Amino acid sequence: MRIGELLRLVRVNTLQNKGRVLLTSLGIIVGSATIVLVTAIGQGAKDEAEAQYSGMSADTIFVNPDYQQLQNFDTTKLEKLTPELMDLIWEENPALTSICLRSENSAKVQLGRTEEYLTVTGVTPDYSRVFSLDFAEGDDFSEEDFDSQRRVAVVGGKIAEKYFGDAQSAVGRKLRIGEVWFSIVGVLRSSGDGLQGVDSDNAIYIPWTTMQDCKLDGEGSVPQLTAKAAGVQQVEQAMKRVKSTMNYYMDEAYKYKVEDAGNRIEAATRSARTMSMLLVSVAMIVLTVGGIGIMNVLFVTIKDRTREIGVLKALGAQAETILLQFLLESVSIGVVGGLLGLACSAVGLWALGFSGMPLSPSVQGAAAAFVFAVLTSALFGFYPAWKASCLKPVDALSYE
Repeated sequence: MRIGELLRLVRVNTLQNKGRVLLTSLGIIVGSATIVLVTAIGQGAKDEAEAQYSGMSADTIFVNPDYQQLQNFDTTKLEKLTPELMDLIWEENPALTSICLRSENSAKVQLGRTEEYLTVTGVTPDYSRVFSLDFAEGDDFSEEDFDSQRRVAVVGGKIAEKYFGDAQSAVGRKLRIGEVWFSIVGVLRSSGDGLQGVDSDNAIYIPWTTMQDCKLDGEGSVPQLTAKAAGVQQVEQAMKRVKSTMNYYMDEAYKYKVEDAGNRIEAATRSARTMSMLLVSVAMIVLTVGGIGIMNVLFVTIKDRTREIGVLKALGAQAETILLQFLLESVSIGVVGGLLGLACSAVGLWALGFSGMPLSPSVQGAAAAFVFAVLTSALFGFYPAWKASCLKPVDALSYE
C-alpha cells in the first residue's frame, strides 16, 4: 500500500470517529496546554527575579533571617535587628559607605477614596542612598522627620500615578495608614523594576521612628539590614566585619545570614528554575496519562477492527503497513490534541494576563509542547499498533 493511500485511509478513519478522537485527545490537550502555560509562568517568574535584582550593584550587602534556622519559620520570637546594632555595625566597619534598616508590614491604607492593603516600609535615614532612589517630585525625609517621629511619607511613582494622577499632584496630599494620617512629602522616580531587590515603584516609605511610635510594625515583621561597601573588592571584608559585630552583640546572630548581591541573584534564579522544572514535571505527568488513554482506546479500536485487519492482510498488506497505519492514527490524535492544546493555552495566557502574573510565553515553549504531544501519542500508540500488525489473517477473519 502506497503512503498516499495509507494517509488517505488514516484521514478517513479519523474523520469517521471525530468524537472518539476528540475525547481520546483530551489528555493530550490538557498536557500540551499545561506545558505552554507552566513554561510561560516559570520563565516569567525567572525573568521577574532577574529584573528585580538587575539594578543591584555588586557592592550591596544584605542581612536577613536564615529561615532554615527558624523553627516552623516563626519570626515572632526572633531577636530583631535594631538601629542601635546598625550604628555599631557602621562604626566598626570602615569598609561601608552607607547602611539602613527597613521593616515591612502590610496595612490598610487609604489613598484618596480608595482603601486597600499595601506594604508599608519603615526606614532609617540612609535608605535612599543604599537603594539608589531618585525623586521625581518633593523631598526625602529630613533629620527632623526622624527625630520628631513626624507623620510623613514617601511613595513610589506607580502609587502616585494610580491614586493621584501624577507625581506632582501627589506631593502634599494625605494618606491614612491604619488610623494614622500621613502627609506625602516626596514621590520616587519610577525605576521600572525592583531596584536593589526592592519594589520602590509600589512602595510607601515612612520614617523608622514614626513606624515604631505609631506601632505600625506587625508582630511578625522582621527588620532587614542593607549596606553598601566602598567597592566590590571590599565586600568580602565588609561581610566578615558585619558577621563579627553581630556575633559579639547578639545572642541569635546565627539565625541571620549575611549575603551579597551575587548570592541573591543566584538564589532567586535557582528558585525560579526549580519552580519551572516542578511545573513542567506536572505537565509531563498529565501528558503521560493522556498517552495511556490513547493506548487504551487504540486497543479497543483494534479489537473492533480485527476483521478489517484480516481483510487487509488477506489482500497482501504487510505487517509493517498495518503497524504504520495504526501508528499514524495514534500520531493524528497527538497532532489534533497538540493543536487544540496550543489554542487552549493561548486563551489561558490571555486570561492570566488580567491577573498581573508575570508571564513570558515563547515560541520554543509552544513548539516543545506540540512535539511532546506528538511523541507521547506515537510512543503509547506503538505497542497497540505492533499487536495489530502481529495478527494472523486467518485468526483476524474468523474473529466475531
